[in-house]
Amino acid sequence: MIQIYCGDGKGKTSAAIGAAVRAAGHHIPVVFAQFLKDDTSGEIEILRSIPGVAVLHAAHNYGFWKSQSEEEQRITVEEGKALLQQVQDTYQRAIRKKADADAQIDCLIVLDEVMAAMHAGILTESEVLDFIRGVGEQTEVILTGRNPADEILEVADYVSEVVPRKHPYDRGIVARTGVEK
Repeated sequence: MIQIYCGDGKGKTSAAIGAAVRAAGHHIPVVFAQFLKDDTSGEIEILRSIPGVAVLHAAHNYGFWKSQSEEEQRITVEEGKALLQQVQDTYQRAIRKKADADAQIDCLIVLDEVMAAMHAGILTESEVLDFIRGVGEQTEVILTGRNPADEILEVADYVSEVVPRKHPYDRGIVARTGVEK
């Protein structure tokens, strides 16, 4: 099944991480890939320590797409496409290792901020849809980010929209270590 956590509110990645931890707790392999993010967020180190969880990132993070130079954007696109291929390769290895043929779910894949990667032109909707269609029926896929395209929404089984009602950022408070990052 396909899940989407979208919207402008805080909690999309946190929800995906919760699902990853839950799956890992049931010995389901997890492939957790983050687009347009680095690996400095506090939860990433914990995810890496959980057996059966593969955490993947692009080699470089040049910050916000709009502030990147042309060369940085070129590298970001190249590495984003390579990251999606790395997810595919890691997924294939994970399901080959999975011994329980009777399991309801053979793998959980999280594509964190994949919507932003599509909006920036790093990945196309077609590439993401082809990826989704290429996974097995027993594979759960979670996509996160703002403003999912209609075609992406159509293939989803779950869509949860996170809506901000209040946020400290609105009062000028920056992301705090251990809470928002």
